[in-house]
Amino acid sequence: MKVALLHGYSAENAGDGLLVEESIEIVREALGPDVDCTLAASHPETFGHLGIRVVDSAPSRRGYDREYLRLLSTLDRFDLVVGVGGGYLRAGYLQEAAKMALVHGPQLVAAARTSTPTVYLPQSVGPARSFAHRLVGRGVRSIDRFCVRDDRSANEFGRYGVDRVPDLAILSADTEFRDLPVADVPVVSVRPIRGTVPPLVVDLCRQLGTFDGYVQSETSGNDDRAAMASIGADRILTRAELLQPVDRTRVVVAVRLHAALMALRAGHYVVHLAYERKGFGAFEDLGLDEYVHNVNMFEPERVIRQVRRLADDPAAQVDYRRRAGAALGAAHDARAALVGDLRDATRGIRSRSETAAR
Repeated sequence: MKVALLHGYSAENAGDGLLVEESIEIVREALGPDVDCTLAASHPETFGHLGIRVVDSAPSRRGYDREYLRLLSTLDRFDLVVGVGGGYLRAGYLQEAAKMALVHGPQLVAAARTSTPTVYLPQSVGPARSFAHRLVGRGVRSIDRFCVRDDRSANEFGRYGVDRVPDLAILSADTEFRDLPVADVPVVSVRPIRGTVPPLVVDLCRQLGTFDGYVQSETSGNDDRAAMASIGADRILTRAELLQPVDRTRVVVAVRLHAALMALRAGHYVVHLAYERKGFGAFEDLGLDEYVHNVNMFEPERVIRQVRRLADDPAAQVDYRRRAGAALGAAHDARAALVGDLRDATRGIRSRSETAAR
């Protein structure tokens, strides 16, 4: 079977790389390990490790890559079209709307027009104002199953037929929280918001005093290295150090959602400073509402109290693990349902293929 995966970005942003990998994994779980996948991605060179065909979806001065245009024009030849999980259909301000239109607009239009079954894995859609909202909504309505991962997206685009489903990083989590000692030194992972680290985050870091850092993304347009260098971390952890803990867990304060979710999947206690709707949706789905804060409107003292409590209070640790563990268990049922939907979408095609093979 042939599957087209749309809307990939860059594996150098660990969160986006994770979402592409989880999208491929859920497709293979539904359709079998031998499924033939083609991915459209803005930075195709970063996905070479996947062992699949990847085409360049980013426009250049010479226009769009011919192989990419050929992919979009031949979606009818595939057995399934899948939009990878993410938050790329945004048009809250002019620059964001232009980027969406140039990079993701052609893919949504092509998916909306194809006769091939289409499924978009859990998304955050919006913000999008007036005209952009209507255009995105028309595309969303034309997708056979369009999953959204937060309540605001569900409310704003509900009339276009969306379904509320947790983020892929939650659906695919198999975390078993271990009762390990918690390190005294927390970890902080930040990103620039419209070019700068928010003042309240800088204040939080100042009040924490001693902390380690972690860089989630190093790709152009989403490079966190300068932001991390500016906040005064004692040292920067490698990805393996954070995501493969051996003998202790950490309390992690993370601005990027998937830095937060990946740390939680590794067994850490996470406080998320959300800059978009997706963060609130994810932590609500995890049963950890009190540990998510608006990155531009939070109280640093309250976050510090949570950090200290998670580091020092065994009862708070047990409660955190219990709530997150229960939510992840429930998410497995939602994942199984999504796998079933992918199978159902291609059932007629697979039946014809099996008959022809006999």
